[in-house]
Amino acid sequence: MSKSSSSLHIAVLCGGPSQERGISLNSARSVIDHLSDSQIEVTPFYVDPHLNFYELGRAQIYSNTPSDFDFKLADTYQRLDEDGLCRRLKDFDLVFPAIHGAFGEDGSLQGLFEMADVPYAGCGVFASAAGMDKIRQKELYARAGLPAL
Repeated sequence: MSKSSSSLHIAVLCGGPSQERGISLNSARSVIDHLSDSQIEVTPFYVDPHLNFYELGRAQIYSNTPSDFDFKLADTYQRLDEDGLCRRLKDFDLVFPAIHGAFGEDGSLQGLFEMADVPYAGCGVFASAAGMDKIRQKELYARAGLPAL
């Protein structure tokens, strides 16, 4: 796929190592459903519990549960390592990370995107990491003179 000026190419990443993989799939489905437009091309990517990356067909994202993905990924889709994923994501105008919990919201995935110079939606590395550590987050709020509940 090559970028063209006539449409927007968005990669949506879902899955991940946390217990919130199922929620991540639902989030990715919602994003994809809401981005259905003739001017927007969306490609889903799935991250398995072992941090292996797979580019999926759009229909595959509607499988029922993460276990539906996990048992057939290696036989159906080519696994991408981090370098392969980053090279592939450079073909997109924007990456939308829909991975919840560890790896997706703790700054790890954001750091991978930033090191590879891949544009993505959401908070950066520091804000993501601080947001996952509630004690540290309260300390940062207090230092900034903001109320922390």
